Amino acid sequence: MPARRRRFRSRPKPQVKKPPANEEIRAVEIRLVGPDGAQLGVVSREAALHMAKEQGYDLVVVAEKTTPPVVRMMDLGKFMYEKRKKDAKQKSNSKGGEIKGVRIGLKTDDHDWNFRLSQAAGFFADGNKVKLEIRLRGREKQRFDLAEKKVREFVDQIPGGAKIEDSISRAHNGLSVVVTKK
Repeated sequence: MPARRRRFRSRPKPQVKKPPANEEIRAVEIRLVGPDGAQLGVVSREAALHMAKEQGYDLVVVAEKTTPPVVRMMDLGKFMYEKRKKDAKQKSNSKGGEIKGVRIGLKTDDHDWNFRLSQAAGFFADGNKVKLEIRLRGREKQRFDLAEKKVREFVDQIPGGAKIEDSISRAHNGLSVVVTKK
């Protein structure tokens, strides 16, 4: 019996709501704006379509709710491309950032300590928060006071400044805290 082939379908592109353009415009009279942003006044839809075709542009509704609707002469493909880019950028900026983890111990040496500091600063530069964890092993588990002191010292030394977002939480084997950029 032959093995089944898996078929991978490409993901559909995210659909961007397209504003009414050219023949899709329902209004009889429209307020026309030129490609350079100049007001061309209130004209009939047919006259505006004719003017746009002569100049090689599309008519795109900018403000549909007004009376008469505001329509601009522009390249529809370019407009949709820019709108997709703008929406994608807005979506990436709206993401509050992930929480990245940095783990240290009570006996972390200078080089490792400095590496973790630069790592945390890099996470802040990317717009993320940092969850700092101190793992306590063996007899260290009785020294939560030392661990808390280490956490505060680490936060104070982060390049660019940082502040503790939530209170320091204890676990059975250490401390953890979420740190954000100042």
